[in-house]
Amino acid sequence: MGGIAIIPSIGGATTDNCYVFTSNYNSDTISIIDPITYTVDTSIATAAGQPSGLSLSPDGETLYVAERDGDHVEIFDVATKTSTGTIPIGTAPSATNDVITSPNGGIAAAVKTDWGASTIEIIDLTTNAVTGSVPIPVDATNAAFTPDGTEVWVNSVDSGTVGVVDIATLTASSFEITHSNPGGPYTGTTGIRFSPAGDFAYIGNAADGRISVVDTSSFAEITTITIGHEPGAMDFSPDGTEALVVIGPTKSIGFIDTNTHTLTTTLDVTTVGYDFPNDAVFSLDGSQVIFSASDGDHKVVFFNLASSTVDGAVTVPQGSNNIADVVCRNLEVPTPTPTTYVFSEPLNKWIDWADCEVDDDGDGVVNCNDYFPSDAGLSERPEDAPGYTG
Repeated sequence: MGGIAIIPSIGGATTDNCYVFTSNYNSDTISIIDPITYTVDTSIATAAGQPSGLSLSPDGETLYVAERDGDHVEIFDVATKTSTGTIPIGTAPSATNDVITSPNGGIAAAVKTDWGASTIEIIDLTTNAVTGSVPIPVDATNAAFTPDGTEVWVNSVDSGTVGVVDIATLTASSFEITHSNPGGPYTGTTGIRFSPAGDFAYIGNAADGRISVVDTSSFAEITTITIGHEPGAMDFSPDGTEALVVIGPTKSIGFIDTNTHTLTTTLDVTTVGYDFPNDAVFSLDGSQVIFSASDGDHKVVFFNLASSTVDGAVTVPQGSNNIADVVCRNLEVPTPTPTTYVFSEPLNKWIDWADCEVDDDGDGVVNCNDYFPSDAGLSERPEDAPGYTG
């Protein structure tokens, strides 16, 4: 429900400047997790029950959470960790299952699931208002923007159809993957993930236990990857050479070589002490897999790929259900500390300010107190002073 995304963090994609956001479906909260200390920074109650899909604005300042019970998208200010309001999406019996922000900024798309009449609702992030509603030819529960932000692709809960919304024209089309189409609920396409380069997509096939690899320019199916069971959450590594897929029935996470589109290895999460994996993403530097699971309590687990060990695990308030989503993003942008220069006597001389980084007077403090008018070169014109670089 909802899907999982990794969004590049401000200042560079590394674990060190990333926080993990989770929506806790059954406890009606979201949690913010510090991936360095492996602790919950805070948990925040949502305005309505069953928070599911969540997504951050490209600048990392605002978190948007789809909440099924309220049939709305709730807005959270990341810096203050508080709710700033909700965006109505629909009314019962419809449900808001997912929300995704455009990589280009400016808009978000919400999945309004209304059996037989589902739509993608376009949200203006400047006004936080719905500005467009696009009927889609499928009943969807999750969606994904193409990396260039020009399209939204949506799954189908009961068929092999994939819906495509053109953002420029706000019109919908569709294409089919190879699918046995048994027609039952939740036998259709399970989720959609795009390669970092955007040239192909992985689309889960619940009925047939496969992933379809689709060319994004032609919508043609390149090949299929046999998983053997319903593919769950998927994600691509930052460099795009590997993908992961949660395989719920075998309590495992599979790893796929994206050059050959083959399943190469699996991690049985019970071997590291956990059960029932639900969602999973690569950390932003690609060194870890972050997955939600259970060991009696509900956990977010940080698995080190190099050492095949658990770096840390965090208990989250969940209740009787698993985490709906995990999103990585920089939480706090450090504010530069202003530098104050204090002089022990009036200088009225030329100074090479780079030299203020040297403790010339040996007092253990690096500042411009290390300069006095008697220092060599300070009374000269800047072009004549030692070390002057212009």
